[in-house]
Amino acid sequence: MTPEQAVRRKSWSYALIGAGIACFVMAYQYALPVTGRGEPPPEFAPYLFAGLGVLFLIVGGILALKMRKVPAAAVATDLSGPRGTAVIGWSAAGFVALAGSYFVGYLVPHDEILAMILSTGLLVIMIICFVIASRIAKKIRRDAATTGAAKE
Repeated sequence: MTPEQAVRRKSWSYALIGAGIACFVMAYQYALPVTGRGEPPPEFAPYLFAGLGVLFLIVGGILALKMRKVPAAAVATDLSGPRGTAVIGWSAAGFVALAGSYFVGYLVPHDEILAMILSTGLLVIMIICFVIASRIAKKIRRDAATTGAAKE
């Protein structure tokens, strides 16, 4: 297994563990009693998300345990250049969009449709910003590996 494949599999294991935790948070949100005038969620929703969370955690944990034994070279990403500044900027924009989606309920408290549209739009912006930042960082690592400037 090449070092790139090992890093990719480790990233997948971390992503699966994170998805499992996110599923548990969603299960908790659906398990809370409904207050106000909203319709109650489906009764199977907390069980569905909890089951998915357990599945993701188990698969991610098994993958992480298998990958712990595989030696992979540490790849450092140098963020001191102009492309590194772009990575930091896109990541910061993603975090700002994530924080904004949290505060949408406070900014638009009485219009549920507008709040849902704004929150969804900000989450899409967050995902796009993080994907752009990760692709730029991947290019930085690849260029450093091809030129031999990778730190060991």
